[in-house]
Amino acid sequence: MEEPTIAIPKSLYDELIRKAKAYDNMTAHLGEAGKKSSAKLTPEQRKERAKKAVEARIAKYGQKKRQ
Repeated sequence: MEEPTIAIPKSLYDELIRKAKAYDNMTAHLGEAGKKSSAKLTPEQRKERAKKAVEARIAKYGQKKRQ
């Protein structure tokens, strides 16, 4: 089935494209800082950070049960 075409004003389309490009530029390098800092840690330090992250997620969202 073919997707329907939706007509919107050119000005609105241009604004949506501009916002999408700005978001892409803003989020393009987010993972790099974490990878760089992680590369400087020892395996024990990375393990400790991972444990703290899990504890924070459990505190925020509750324990998730495995299925």
